[in-house]
Amino acid sequence: MKSAFRMAVGSLLLMGALVFVGAGDVSAQAATPGPPIVVSGWRYEKGRSDLHLFHCEQAKCGTNSKVSYKILAPGNAMTLEQYRDSQQQVAKALEQRTPGLKVTILGIDGDKSSGLPRLYKARRQMTAPNGQTEYVVSGLMFGSRASASLISSSQDEKASNDNHAQFVLAMMMFVQTPAKR
Repeated sequence: MKSAFRMAVGSLLLMGALVFVGAGDVSAQAATPGPPIVVSGWRYEKGRSDLHLFHCEQAKCGTNSKVSYKILAPGNAMTLEQYRDSQQQVAKALEQRTPGLKVTILGIDGDKSSGLPRLYKARRQMTAPNGQTEYVVSGLMFGSRASASLISSSQDEKASNDNHAQFVLAMMMFVQTPAKR
């Protein structure tokens, strides 16, 4: 029996397919240079190594909104419990790296099974020593073609969640769709 989260991932894949076919504002690029996933309204910037960074160019995204992702090899066997532990370590490392930074984990969700596709998501509030707040949604997606790390940040919590959701649809399609030969 599928978990509710797994069924939600399946629904996201179906909605993503509809966006691919219908609206055309989300696309996967096959053989062209640049990022494998693009969402309209976002300006692309090549990051370090294999990082793909996007800056929002729409008011609805929220102030200083960014989304970044990395495509990873398939076959990662990480469990939800391991992901939860890793997010606790990330929070501690961020606080140690920036004195006075307060990182609060707002929630960690994910599919408890080991099947594919699988999605884990952590939400954090990061408060700088000067009181400025940033909301971060960090996720890992596992598919038969690839895995991916996806991070969204904004000064607005809803915007951070919404921006993450925009990219998750396309990314789940990408990690699950077999590569063309």
